[in-house]
Amino acid sequence: MKELFDPGIDNLPMPVDGIEPDLEMLSQREQLMEDIDSIIESFWYATWPEGEFMEDRDELTRVLCDAVCKNFPVK
Repeated sequence: MKELFDPGIDNLPMPVDGIEPDLEMLSQREQLMEDIDSIIESFWYATWPEGEFMEDRDELTRVLCDAVCKNFPVK
């Protein structure tokens, strides 16, 4: 028997351990943004130990997190 492929259904993400796909994506996206913040903060203080250019650090973090949200939208 030939199996049918329905791209509208067969490409949908499957729930992971009973977690809805949108919730899983939202959790992963949130974790990625937290990781970005932590990486930038660590780098910033290693580069500028006096805490200089904090506005620039915050702006960089915001721009990167906005890119994450733009590229990984949750419906």
